[in-house]
Amino acid sequence: MRCFIGIPVPPSLASTLTATPAPARPVPAGNLHLTLAFLGERSPAQLEPLIPALKAALTRLPAFTVTLTTLDAFREPGARVWAAHARREPALLDLHRQIWDRLGLAGIDAEPRRFLPHVTLARSAAPLQAEAKPGPWVLPVRSVMLYESPPDGYYRVLQDWPLRNHGI
Repeated sequence: MRCFIGIPVPPSLASTLTATPAPARPVPAGNLHLTLAFLGERSPAQLEPLIPALKAALTRLPAFTVTLTTLDAFREPGARVWAAHARREPALLDLHRQIWDRLGLAGIDAEPRRFLPHVTLARSAAPLQAEAKPGPWVLPVRSVMLYESPPDGYYRVLQDWPLRNHGI
């Protein structure tokens, strides 16, 4: 199964982010998330040892918020993704590092690209040319989830790790 680890976008924020029509094919509101680690194809046997290691690391981390600064296409020429771009805040970068530390110990190679935190809102078959919409919006980070990305296009939560003090 195809898997990734991400921060879920709560329904109220998903509604706000998707209220403005996207200049491309929108992602279903229930699929909105900020990806922390793409794992690719993994069997249940490969995922099984990751779950307790990630739980031990993630449930110690405090809940926090991330600022989404703009709705915009990615900057590279020919960009085809419309996204809510997030600030590279210390708590988010620490969470990302903690996850990749555990994945690295399990033999999973880190992505070669720089971490560009964002929530994908829409995808296009053609390069996007649309005006950016300034924020800010606040993404509460109360839990981290392991998702399956099945062929039907609707993500399924395989594991949910609440962060410490997530009830605040």
